[in-house]
Amino acid sequence: MFTFNIMHFDLSLESLLYASDLTIFMSIFVTYIVSAMLLVWIIYCPWFRNFFSSLKGIQGTFYSPAAAMFSLAAAFMGSTLVANFNANTDAIRDERRASMTYIDFVTHTPPFTDKNLQFEVKRYLQSSLEEEWPLLKEEKTSPATEALFQSIFLKTMAIAPVLDGTQAGRGLEQILGSWYEARSKRISFRWHQIDYVRWWVLFVVAFLLQVSVAAVHLGERKRTMATAIGIISALIIAVITPLALTVNHYSGLMEVSKTPLNDVYKKLDEQFSGDM
Repeated sequence: MFTFNIMHFDLSLESLLYASDLTIFMSIFVTYIVSAMLLVWIIYCPWFRNFFSSLKGIQGTFYSPAAAMFSLAAAFMGSTLVANFNANTDAIRDERRASMTYIDFVTHTPPFTDKNLQFEVKRYLQSSLEEEWPLLKEEKTSPATEALFQSIFLKTMAIAPVLDGTQAGRGLEQILGSWYEARSKRISFRWHQIDYVRWWVLFVVAFLLQVSVAAVHLGERKRTMATAIGIISALIIAVITPLALTVNHYSGLMEVSKTPLNDVYKKLDEQFSGDM
């Protein structure tokens, strides 16, 4: 039963982090605003008033450990998410660089100059940007895009034997290897990379931070406590929301940019503006 519940929580977290930006923000906002309101209500509820009155006098430094733990948890989570995001961005740039190198090679190497391989690259990039890119957020790739990519390699390899033993042949082998590696790395980031333990720790520590702030203000008026918890809740929401928006690299405000590949496509589109 416990294992089942853990799996259910993990699936719920995964569904949340891959939802729309508005859903993510509203879920986090409602969660911590509601928990803040419940804390204030419970503490000042007549049923629990005597119990919480006995806890008055807790020093202000009581919430420091919770604040430090929340900061550390958010920092660790942020460093992981930023590293993954930057790695995906680097893979996109690497593919841009590799495709540009390939285009330059086939444009200036005699056996390839009249094979219209640049047009094949244009078709691949168009399919990659328009058809495959929206699928990546759902952990899918486009068979049509993959087929176009493989077609470029097959057509190139059909001509490549004339360069065997030459420096150009060795350069072509390196170019194709770099391009294949860059694309493979880029599309590999479509898979979910969610560290469930860190996320649950972050959520729990954020709630404990609210509790610790409430404990420190037990001797204050209700309005003072509500203001303090409201401020810390806003801080929690402001920290967690950007982290959650960074999980899915292919959707929302924190989406990786397709500009590097789009720039290559535009240059080819200017050269091949019509169907061939």
